[in-house]
Amino acid sequence: MNQTGDRKPKVAYLGPPASYSHQAALAYFNKQEYGLEAQKSIQDSFISVQSSHSDFAVVPFENSTYGTVAYTLDLLVDRESRCVDLQVCGEIYLPVQHCLVGHPSKRRSANLSQEHAWDDGDQMQVNCNPKRSSKTMKDLQHVSTIYSHPAAFGQCEHFLSLYLKGVATQEVSSTSKAAEVVAEEGPSSRSAAISSSLAAEIHGLKLLAESIQDRDDNSTRFFILKNGKSNPGAVAPPSRQPSPTHEDKWKSLISFTLPQQPSGTLADALQVFKSHGLNLTSINSRPSLEHTWHYVFLIEVQGKREPEGASMNQALRELEAKTKGWRWLGSWIERAKQ
Repeated sequence: MNQTGDRKPKVAYLGPPASYSHQAALAYFNKQEYGLEAQKSIQDSFISVQSSHSDFAVVPFENSTYGTVAYTLDLLVDRESRCVDLQVCGEIYLPVQHCLVGHPSKRRSANLSQEHAWDDGDQMQVNCNPKRSSKTMKDLQHVSTIYSHPAAFGQCEHFLSLYLKGVATQEVSSTSKAAEVVAEEGPSSRSAAISSSLAAEIHGLKLLAESIQDRDDNSTRFFILKNGKSNPGAVAPPSRQPSPTHEDKWKSLISFTLPQQPSGTLADALQVFKSHGLNLTSINSRPSLEHTWHYVFLIEVQGKREPEGASMNQALRELEAKTKGWRWLGSWIERAKQ
């Protein structure tokens, strides 16, 4: 581990504090043993680990409602080879409960629970398979602008279309940054933010509406990154990591590109893993930018490399012959989904 004297290992995360990345870092790492450092962007978190300024980084990978985080995928693809030593060494699932936060209306506060309760009837107008419980909210008529991260907007589409249709939205780098912006505008602000209740508390904002995400089971999976060159043996903190007894307790991330011809090359590449009894759990693609309509594929597969992963080792040798090129992006112990 990249540690000098009594220095705590550093963990980079997308800030400001109270972001969901920060909450994931707090859930994964013991604050007494690790120093948490806020970054201005996900890219900054990657670079901080690549440069060995930080020992680990916590980055969002996918949301159960909104899907994969394209920006994180692009950084893992690493087209410009800026973070060639980064590897995934852990994961954590964080339940995400969004709130609309801001300053209450200057006029007499009104509780709209009778007329505007967040109930199954309202939800049915926009979602025929709702998974919502009844919620109440304060008067929102004064809200003219909403700040948040693009993913948060995507996870709260039903609420926004029902109660704040036509209100301007402004994208910022994180949900906690959104709360910070609204707080800085002062108590006369007509802006609101989609963020966590923790961010509202830290910035002195009120909860205008709670649990506004489309689904109660909304959850985000975060990857833990390390520098595989300067920190090769680093894994998840032992005290917070389950003890695997079989190879299938591990997952691995691999990226690869394919030759343009002949047809069926993607199917051939994926067949390699099936033939060795290795289960694929996800596949994503991003433009390679080498030429149009050419992609980099990222796959997650259950298993790991040597010494325990004999099946994986053989599969990777065969993958070499099926692809234009591939890259190992790390192995980690699979965590329970939340």
